[in-house]
Amino acid sequence: VVDGQDGMTSQDTHIAGEAMERYKALIIAINKTDLWDDPVASRDWAERQLRSRAQFVPWAMVTYVSALKGEGTGKLLELAVAARDARRRRISTPDLNGTLTRAMREHVPPLVRNKRFKLYYATQAGVDPPTFILFVNDPALVHFSYKRYLERALRESYDFDGTAIKLVFRGRTEENPAP
Repeated sequence: VVDGQDGMTSQDTHIAGEAMERYKALIIAINKTDLWDDPVASRDWAERQLRSRAQFVPWAMVTYVSALKGEGTGKLLELAVAARDARRRRISTPDLNGTLTRAMREHVPPLVRNKRFKLYYATQAGVDPPTFILFVNDPALVHFSYKRYLERALRESYDFDGTAIKLVFRGRTEENPAP
């Protein structure tokens, strides 16, 4: 819950960071909207300020509430249900592989040490949080920015709003051969 008068504080960003690191769902409720003199301008300011300070969790859902007046609480509950559903969403292996193949075709992975990582296949290993294992030639070749790109591609294809998703890159080894 973020104070609508003060905006997102360092403590709020710390809590959002903890949610991200622990792969939790995150809904940010901006409270005290009943105190805004100019609701349109205040909402614009709150949205810009929040997106600037919480840019590391662009998937977080945002809503506006007045705890004092009980306004917006219904929407907050709807978002909680949607985030829970996103955390439980399962993607079939063929759909997942098709999405990732398309994403990699549209934006070729960068070279790292004159090598490029190759995706052999991917599968969803679990839910709560949605966890995907990507079997690749060498996990060290996957740049962090490309990991974010692949996560964004999954978010755009499947509705994972409100929840962190986990991507695990595994190299091809004797114990773990690609099919």
